[in-house]
Amino acid sequence: MKGKLYGIGTGPGDPELMTLKAVNTIKKCGIIAVPKTGNGERTAFAIIEKHLNGKELLECRFSMERDIEKRKETRQIAAADIIKYLDDGKDVGFVTLGDPTTYSTYMYVHEIIVSKGYDAEIIPGITSYSAAAAALGIALCSGEETLTIIGRSKNIDELLDAPGNKVIMKSGENLTLVLNKLKERGYGDRTKIVCRVTSDGQRLYDSIKEYEKSPETGYFTTAIVKEEI
Repeated sequence: MKGKLYGIGTGPGDPELMTLKAVNTIKKCGIIAVPKTGNGERTAFAIIEKHLNGKELLECRFSMERDIEKRKETRQIAAADIIKYLDDGKDVGFVTLGDPTTYSTYMYVHEIIVSKGYDAEIIPGITSYSAAAAALGIALCSGEETLTIIGRSKNIDELLDAPGNKVIMKSGENLTLVLNKLKERGYGDRTKIVCRVTSDGQRLYDSIKEYEKSPETGYFTTAIVKEEI
């Protein structure tokens, strides 16, 4: 019998925010796959480390270069490495920071492996933006409000001009540009920012102006824009 692949969301950073199902799935999997991309993988590993109990780890290295073909190549290699274990009848748990279905490298591997006839299951996790809203004590959306989740995008102006509340995540080095565009639109005081949510060093900002006094750009910075305050 072939093994099963599990995409496991570890949550935003605090180990206590990992779901019971995620913990139990890690415990039952013979192999734990850990993505290596230079961004969130160290945090994901730190979250699950105490639940490993000597389990075999499989490092999956992914390219983050702009060349899409190089990215696809590393995804295929990771999928092939996982399939070797599945063919041996071993269940593989692929851990990913936040939620597997939200801007996660896992889904590319999931689609490749499922297309080859293997069984896979996704274990959802708490997203960074829901954790950020909780830390700020605000609603992501209420009543008839809409919510747009914005990652790295070529049509950022169009997305920022869309009605409703917005989440800006994984902007990296482009965050300063995005925040400047928000200020131009009059959203400076309506934008709240969270750095390293639920982790050591978490910082909360009530406006772009406050954030700019001690900015922290990068992968672990999330902005929430409220259409109305």
